[in-house]
Amino acid sequence: MRKRMAALLLAGALLGLALGCSAGRQEEGLRLWFPVNPALGEVSAALGTCPYQGEGQTISGLLAALLAGPPAEEAELTSLIPPGTRVLSWSMENRVVSVELSAAYAELVGVNLTLTDYCVTLTLSQLAGVDGVRITVNGGGQSYRDRQVLYPEDVLFSGTEETPVEVTAALYFRREGGDSLGFELRKFRLTEGSVPAKAVLAALIAGPEDRGLLPLLPVDLTVRAVWMDDRVCCADLSGRLLDLSPGERELAVRSVAETLCSLDAVDRVQLFIEGEPAGEFGGESPPGGVSPNP
Repeated sequence: MRKRMAALLLAGALLGLALGCSAGRQEEGLRLWFPVNPALGEVSAALGTCPYQGEGQTISGLLAALLAGPPAEEAELTSLIPPGTRVLSWSMENRVVSVELSAAYAELVGVNLTLTDYCVTLTLSQLAGVDGVRITVNGGGQSYRDRQVLYPEDVLFSGTEETPVEVTAALYFRREGGDSLGFELRKFRLTEGSVPAKAVLAALIAGPEDRGLLPLLPVDLTVRAVWMDDRVCCADLSGRLLDLSPGERELAVRSVAETLCSLDAVDRVQLFIEGEPAGEFGGESPPGGVSPNP
């Protein structure tokens, strides 16, 4: 049986998953998500699915099936969940499922932790009423994980298509002859190996294409890491930003925040400079091609 595959996007500690979620969130035809077996020559960061064949279409039933691993006939799928992992409890509040697992689950680190976390998240969020998943280990909280709640909506585009996916963003630059921001709309054709937020920031650093707009960011500014925390896009930029004058730096930070907030999956932006927090910002998508007030 042909599987739906998803490529994991990693940049620094953690980025989003490139996979299709529109077919989820239904109680009929539930599927279980598992990593693809790397021994079969697939990329190690790929996920696949198999049909859920349990009797109860419930959180408990899905969790039990995930812990049991993929069926023997699904040879191209594997499980990274450590042996001995048990579900200690689960609860639902504000459309988020909190799952507490036994201490064995804490053996997972790095990419294996990310893959397994998202297998749980993508599987459970197919159920009606489930928007996100919080995973804790034996009361140990989230000390080993960057995000508190994992959402399928962290995905910015589908990775199941064979053709590139178009992502539209508004890139904010300085208006010529003033200290206000204007924007130009750009369409990015991205493959499943691309990170939308990083692609948008690279274009912002490269400068505007439209007349009447001027660049704000230093051309040698680098993006150290980008990741999603719920619907907050976190971007860690190099210290080159600190070389700007205070006024120029404030305008540059606003341009970054407004640009990232123009992405559909982003509500707010948390900026870091050389790993140090530089503030959290909101933004508003440009309505009908008209620039928001500065």
